[in-house]
Amino acid sequence: MSFSPRITSLLAVGSFLTFFLACQAADQPVYQPCPLIRAYYPAPTIDKSSDLIKSFSQNFSAVFDNLIKTGNHEIYGEITPNTTSFSVVLFSTADDGHDDPIFFDYHHTAPAAKAKKNVGLDTVFPIGSLTQLFTVYAWLAKFGDKEWDTPITKFIPELLNAKGPTSKDDVKNEFTVPWSDVTIGALASHMAGVARDSNACQLGKACDKKHFVDTFAQVPPVSLPDMTPIFSNAGFQLLALAVETPNGPGPKGATSYDEVLRKTILGPLNMTHTRLAGDKGVDSSTIFGGGLNTSAPGEQGSLSILSTTSDLARLGHSILSSSLLPPATTRRWFTPAASTSNLRNSVGRPWEIYHASFSSASPSPIADIFLKSGEVASYSSYLGLSPDLSVGFAILAHDSSLGNKPADLNVYADVVAETLADIFGLAARGAMARFGGSFSGVANNMNTSVEFEISADGPGLVVSNMVIDGKDVRAEMANQAGIETKNLDFRVYPAIEAAGKYQFVAVYQDKNAPVDAGTPTCITWMTVGQLGGGAVDRVVFELDKDGVATGVSIPSRGITMTMDKKA
Repeated sequence: MSFSPRITSLLAVGSFLTFFLACQAADQPVYQPCPLIRAYYPAPTIDKSSDLIKSFSQNFSAVFDNLIKTGNHEIYGEITPNTTSFSVVLFSTADDGHDDPIFFDYHHTAPAAKAKKNVGLDTVFPIGSLTQLFTVYAWLAKFGDKEWDTPITKFIPELLNAKGPTSKDDVKNEFTVPWSDVTIGALASHMAGVARDSNACQLGKACDKKHFVDTFAQVPPVSLPDMTPIFSNAGFQLLALAVETPNGPGPKGATSYDEVLRKTILGPLNMTHTRLAGDKGVDSSTIFGGGLNTSAPGEQGSLSILSTTSDLARLGHSILSSSLLPPATTRRWFTPAASTSNLRNSVGRPWEIYHASFSSASPSPIADIFLKSGEVASYSSYLGLSPDLSVGFAILAHDSSLGNKPADLNVYADVVAETLADIFGLAARGAMARFGGSFSGVANNMNTSVEFEISADGPGLVVSNMVIDGKDVRAEMANQAGIETKNLDFRVYPAIEAAGKYQFVAVYQDKNAPVDAGTPTCITWMTVGQLGGGAVDRVVFELDKDGVATGVSIPSRGITMTMDKKA
């Protein structure tokens, strides 16, 4: 499988080249605002009935139509439309609820598939190692994340006493896994250092615990735990066995991997088309492309789930909206666990995190896409979530060519990821519509005013004017920060929304600040609140029932103003 998806963005590449050339051609690099990560704009509202989204869907469909017609994308390369069938959806956390989160879908049935029924939202595909996401989600739904640092031996103590191979020809391993150091979190994030496969399980059968443990416990490690990401299917089989433990907050009585999945995820989310390969209720004729060889080697907890794009959209909607988990748990789940040797990628539990560029600013601010990809036999899958935008996508595919190779989804994923830049732009316009414009009031018998706008050079709301007690607050803040007023970049970024209010946090930057070896240093996270008492460090918007600002307060100054003019 492709552990580091080759997702690129035309906007990102173009921005980087522009920035690089500018640095070469001038003594001073282009100024770049340094936003607080994950706090660029409030997530946009995706209204499927709006003309804007209808137009977006038509344009995006045209991109896929041309891709199918030509078999090539001018930026991302070639596809094989004659042999690759696929289904792709985009979804959001709109108010429709988890039953209908999809706002775009596109499907293609390859001629070589000779399918009796065309691919659609409910077409069943094996999803390969995307199964790992279900295993982790089931764990979180049952136990939460309090056990991340707990050794796996608490749940499977047999690992410490496994006998291992018994043949007279077996040679004792020189290296053994330090099982007491292997934690649940390390297994969930591919950081356990264990081997890739156990060769002790079949795709269509529950893995016998004793046989699996005796076989796998003595397999030499690839690295020490918590040292470097090493992809492992077998590690997730350990999690699947551990999640069967009856202890914990529930669901009670779920003592098999299949039962845990049904009671924690599939049932609550009404994922009626999702099940395990080999399940008695599965008819292979209902699986696109004929399905899997269920007697083939493969771990159930890592490779065995069958699903559809409609069900994966429900899953993604659930994760983004925290419908099954406390929001705090979801926020911690959307945190990288380790870096990789690629600056664009990190590893989560079990996310393959891509640091994407959604903006045309130079260089563009980074927004994370939390991905999980999968491959098994001739099938491939992607699920991608953007917490910043509260949107996600799913792609399922099958390749009908000879050779039993999985469909190559890189081009499809690249095309979908590029559309997220459009949604990022939608978020910017939404922020301006909700919070932009002029606010004014009276304090101490003197007029007060503030004006917010967005800027093409970066995210956040720019404070273009602020007057309190007849004084220019921008000039005051510039003086306090040791910045010339003309060089002050004063922005506020969204932080917390609650009870009809939205708190934004202030960030001050010097547009003329020295740079390090031609590269602007982005450390504003270290400077928030640095100016101390009296400084404008927060602004709090009052919202109406539609989430639009009607007023704003400056807590450090005890000032409240009302909206008087939209920008």
